[in-house]
Amino acid sequence: MKKLIETALPLKAIRSANVGEKVGSNGYSGNLHTWWGRTPIASTAVVLKAAMIDCDEYQDGMLQQSAADQNNQISVFDPFAGFGGIPLAAQRIGRTVISNDLNPVAVMLNKAATEIPARFAGAKPVNGTSKSMIYTGAQGLAEDVQFYAEWLLNEGLKRLEGLYPQEQGTDVLAWLWTRTVKCPNPACGCTIPLSTTFVLNTKKGQEAWVEPIVQNGEVQFKVRNGICPEGKETNKFSSYGAKFRCPACGEVTTDEYVKRMGTSHQIGNQMMAMITGSSKGRVFWDVSEAQMLAASVDMPEDVPPGTIPDNAHWFSPPGFGFTEYADLFTPRQMTMLTTFSDLLKELHDKVASDALAAGMSETGGSLSGGGAGALAYGEAVSVYLAFLVDMLADHHSTICSWNNSGGNIRNTFRRQAIPMTWNYAEGNPFADISGNYNMLLKKLVDAIANLPCGTQSIVTHGDAVTMDFPKNVLVCTELPYYKAIGYAHLSDYFYIWMRRSLKAIFPELFSQTVTSKEELSTVSEYYGELPEDAQRRYETQMKTVCEKLYASAITEYPSLIFFEYHKDDDNAIRCDSIDKACSWEVIISNLISAGFVISAVLPMRDKTGSENASTTRVLIVCRKIDERVSGTTRRNFVSELKREFPDCLHQLLIDTDAEDRRILAMGAGLGMYSKYRKIVNADGTGMSVHDALRIIVQETDEYLVQPVDVEQGITAEIKEE
Repeated sequence: MKKLIETALPLKAIRSANVGEKVGSNGYSGNLHTWWGRTPIASTAVVLKAAMIDCDEYQDGMLQQSAADQNNQISVFDPFAGFGGIPLAAQRIGRTVISNDLNPVAVMLNKAATEIPARFAGAKPVNGTSKSMIYTGAQGLAEDVQFYAEWLLNEGLKRLEGLYPQEQGTDVLAWLWTRTVKCPNPACGCTIPLSTTFVLNTKKGQEAWVEPIVQNGEVQFKVRNGICPEGKETNKFSSYGAKFRCPACGEVTTDEYVKRMGTSHQIGNQMMAMITGSSKGRVFWDVSEAQMLAASVDMPEDVPPGTIPDNAHWFSPPGFGFTEYADLFTPRQMTMLTTFSDLLKELHDKVASDALAAGMSETGGSLSGGGAGALAYGEAVSVYLAFLVDMLADHHSTICSWNNSGGNIRNTFRRQAIPMTWNYAEGNPFADISGNYNMLLKKLVDAIANLPCGTQSIVTHGDAVTMDFPKNVLVCTELPYYKAIGYAHLSDYFYIWMRRSLKAIFPELFSQTVTSKEELSTVSEYYGELPEDAQRRYETQMKTVCEKLYASAITEYPSLIFFEYHKDDDNAIRCDSIDKACSWEVIISNLISAGFVISAVLPMRDKTGSENASTTRVLIVCRKIDERVSGTTRRNFVSELKREFPDCLHQLLIDTDAEDRRILAMGAGLGMYSKYRKIVNADGTGMSVHDALRIIVQETDEYLVQPVDVEQGITAEIKEE
């Protein structure tokens, strides 16, 4: 029997679910850790449920689950799980889930989001100060993370004494720095601030700026209250490149000069101002000797190793000599982060001891070995607090900049890259400023407390191209996009800290110095591989994956494949001939050649579409069908399409938004095309997916310019978009 998702999926219900899931909101599971590609959880749960429900069980706009379906123990499988959006959605509707990823950071996050909470679901906290009589889900685990994080903070503060002194009896919230180089003018010798802005605060009535003053050949900074005079906002000479004017002689650096100074490790740092808080807002101070002394600590000897990729597409710092991830932290920041990371071993022993005293089993083994006793519980709490160290690393690096309009510090990953910053803000992790310890801890604890738990989750670490897939599962996955971002390279920023904190708990997962870079994508073209070679490898590997997904899928339920549809794909489809297949044609061709029959293609928007949007996230609903129709001719297929397509679209497009109609129509047309094993052209060749899509698009265009029956639910004539 057809499932609801193959016939009448309520797209508006999906959007409503997405509206209720606000990234970053209180209790959102993504707050566990930074990740760059997040599969929406709420709408995916709706999709999964709709894939398991017979179409005749859709009643009054609600997804009703039959008793037979409730008793079905079908597992959901996702070989590209990322941070765990699909596994979390499966757990939310009570399904066992098997998931995988090649990236160890993603695997660790998925384990923390789904596997670990399920193992300790309903457990009471072991710290001896329980706040409730009844604990459900991960509430007890969250309470313990909160408790032991406070122990970690207190122990850390003892070891960091003197690094974050007060100023005039109050906490310093942040220190604002600029990078520096020696003036290229041999007759000058002044140290040039490489400052993109001297403006400290733009809030009306609280404006402030810092003025560079040259005294005896040295630059000192003086905080000025009021609006910064025009022309004094920065000494950056050009918006392009590292071109800065010397405040002493007027000489301008070149980009090449600054890069040369950087690669010879001659870029320095100078503190420009300090920030404290008051009832009226931020207060800016001239730098004091005491604060300079506190910041002048030595870099720890034992820093986490890891080289930044030499790829300016995502990573600018290596071009200026910052080649190691450790180069992105001040000595004080590195001391703070390594201190907390190294304390986790002591914390694990303390939690495990308390868990034994609270009655947890002393047997059962480690967390990585499937244990659920005291040892594993101690390791579990350590995992979440290792995430806290990672969160601190995101908010405490020299890539973090000062927001002079909002009065807070931006984190490292404001976007999917690590840019070069010339001004940076060093926040106080123990003061009332964005990115502080307690603020990040609250986000973490709230996320843990709201994890779904309940059903079993099995998370593996492997390469989807070569690993074995489970059999007879409901396949639900978001395939790697054609030109995706470099997840593996970006995630090394966190991997080096996870490895330091958790290698003893998950030795196999963190055996390498940095992550594997064999991810399924074409990002290798940004690292010197020819684009055509990168695309060819991607297409070959994707074909293998689609064949494995087909072998893995169960026949009773449709498979759910999330992908991305580009405007460029639409343009390519409309061309008579193409030099190479677009990414959309590649994925559709691979699914059909693997044996899948397309049931539907559904736009998965989280808000109203826009003509300016370059991509649309879509869901390809497909079936594993052993007996497909043997074949037909191109003429017969075109005749069938012209005969049946209008009635099909008439029903399909009722009460749908205009921006969704072409994608929905494409899915219907592909369903008619893919049911045949082969469609033969007049010259005896097989009809390609490209030709089929062109015909489907043409028929859709003809249909959409026709008046639509108002009584059927569409209230106006649909004009060609």
